[in-house]
Amino acid sequence: MAKAASKAKTKTKAKTKAKPKAVAKKKAKPKPAPKTQTKAKPKAKPKTKTKPKVKAKAKSRPKGASPGAKAPDFRLRDGNGKMHRLASYQGKKVVLYFYPKDDTPGCTLEADDFNKENKKFEAKGAAVLGVSPDNEVSHKRFSEKLDLGYSLLADPDGLVATQFGAYGEKTLYGMKFKSVFRTTFIIDEEGIIEKVFKNVQVEGHAKEVLKAL
Repeated sequence: MAKAASKAKTKTKAKTKAKPKAVAKKKAKPKPAPKTQTKAKPKAKPKTKTKPKVKAKAKSRPKGASPGAKAPDFRLRDGNGKMHRLASYQGKKVVLYFYPKDDTPGCTLEADDFNKENKKFEAKGAAVLGVSPDNEVSHKRFSEKLDLGYSLLADPDGLVATQFGAYGEKTLYGMKFKSVFRTTFIIDEEGIIEKVFKNVQVEGHAKEVLKAL
């Protein structure tokens, strides 16, 4: 009996000795520090790439002919091969408009608008002439397509447009090239420039010119 009692005591002692170890383990575990809520920085919006403008920008536009100056004379052929000279129009007004290219949306709208008002221009004693770097064949096709009642003149090298200050360097989609600046001149009966329309917006332009006569 004494032996059994001593064994029971040793077991209870062992159990009591084991408890502190378990407590020690619990104490050894460091408590995680409370997470401080940091305000999330707003995400920077991704930079959207701006689409390049379709409209070509002029880098350096020449001064060209201005109101009050004598209009440069020229000799240019139309789509039928007929030669036109500014001097041959002396005694009547001339509406000379420069445009970039046949059969393109803006140039088609401009040509068609001038055509719709052509009889009114004639009634005011003015002849309408369109000029672009396109050749005679292109002009003939474009004129027939729109059934134009006035002539389109071929200026393939842009020499006449340069004399009038309606030709120079442009930039489109980062590429540089030379082309026509959409410009209109009203030239009086003596060959003097009365009015210049630069950076023309095609819609309603023909009516704008008609009012200025």
